[in-house]
Amino acid sequence: MIQFIIGLIVGANISLFLYACILVGKNKDEEVIQYENSQDNSKK
Repeated sequence: MIQFIIGLIVGANISLFLYACILVGKNKDEEVIQYENSQDNSKK
């Protein structure tokens, strides 16, 4: 029973960490796209 509780806590923490990594990566992708678009507009 104690192993189940420990596994549940560790699993939840890993899931939250991975979700946070996904959100950070998504935000970085949007920043890169905006930067690339601004570079393209300045070349025109």
